Amino acid sequence: MAAAFIAVAVVLCALVILFLALGLRSRKGGDAAEKARIRTNIEELRANYAELVAGHDAGRVSDEEFEETRSELERRVLDESRAGETLKASDRKQRLGTIAFVAVFVPLAAALFYWRYGTWDAFNPQVAATSQQNPAGHSMAELDSQLTKLEQSLKENPGNVNGWMLLARTNDALKRFDKAAAAYEKLAALVQGEMKAEVLADWADCLAASTQTLEGKPESLVDQALKINPKYWKALALKGTAMYNRSDFKGAAAVWERILADQQPGTEDYANVLNMVNDARSKAGMKQLSGSVARMVESGAAATGAPAAQGAVQVSGTVELSPDLKQGLTGDETVFIYARPAEGSKMPVAVTQKRVSDLPAKFTLDSTMRLPGGMGGMEAMTRVVVGARVSKSGNLMPQAGDLEGDTPAVAVGSANLVVKITKKLEP
Repeated sequence: MAAAFIAVAVVLCALVILFLALGLRSRKGGDAAEKARIRTNIEELRANYAELVAGHDAGRVSDEEFEETRSELERRVLDESRAGETLKASDRKQRLGTIAFVAVFVPLAAALFYWRYGTWDAFNPQVAATSQQNPAGHSMAELDSQLTKLEQSLKENPGNVNGWMLLARTNDALKRFDKAAAAYEKLAALVQGEMKAEVLADWADCLAASTQTLEGKPESLVDQALKINPKYWKALALKGTAMYNRSDFKGAAAVWERILADQQPGTEDYANVLNMVNDARSKAGMKQLSGSVARMVESGAAATGAPAAQGAVQVSGTVELSPDLKQGLTGDETVFIYARPAEGSKMPVAVTQKRVSDLPAKFTLDSTMRLPGGMGGMEAMTRVVVGARVSKSGNLMPQAGDLEGDTPAVAVGSANLVVKITKKLEP
């Protein structure tokens, strides 16, 4: 028994070392991802250049602004290209040294760990048989007994919030949805504020799992949760799903975009929510969020006007749309809010976005909200011009028919600014 175990352990250690060595010998996956990132940035820069040329040919961009912006775009393309050319594998000698270290460390560490924490009696067939007869943990009968005791305790002390929470979530996990829903109902009557929003959303989710639909009572509970906390992610996810299920794809996209605004670009959660948003936008016949537009969806701090991250510099205020320009707008048009240098290049150093239906709205631009591959952020500047543009096409570069407005040059760190959109860009 012991010999067989040791033989299997040796084989497994050898396999682990082999896989680690293969991984160290090749970084194709990492290089491919880096090359893909560089290629995406270059494609975006080329698209921006094409829009710049179109704007210049149409007379919307002056010769001076065209030359400055073109030079900036060319510099950024060159920087990205150089980055692609310098992608090389790590030094072969260093990799071989690492492989040798792994080959010694993995089996030695495994042996020491098992010697210190392992159960040598496990080699004994009699001990193993005893363990099989008396498995650790709680059986379902024991769990049911504990839940029965908890229910009896709650009858005697019906104001026990933690008890109702435990009863609701345990039954929910066991898919005993009727008992879970009854416990959530009791719990919802005992709590207030954001906790109540969470309980209402959990209750709605439980009912939907039981009935296989969000229509009726579940969606009503979700609406109550959103009145308490309009940004609670689970309530927003359920609301968007309810709208999606009844083919209101435009509404579902708008709701899910509110979740996207609170996700960190580049994370798995951000990618998953972005896929949901783009699926709904596709079915609604709307433009997809991709590239720099997707990465520029405002963060939760910017949406609420909260302070920027520690160490970041910012400007903040309110953006408004002149009433005489609202005619013909649906409310779904993108509003880009940006800061650019007061002198020199006209390229934005910080960008966020909202929708026309959000206006008037508070905004915050900080030094972390720069364009991908772009120039330095606001931390390198003392004065900026803050502007806003209603883009009917969803493109950051100005187009004929866009609505625009900006401030005079202001000091970085300024607050309570008012950016009023008052003019229409002519062809």
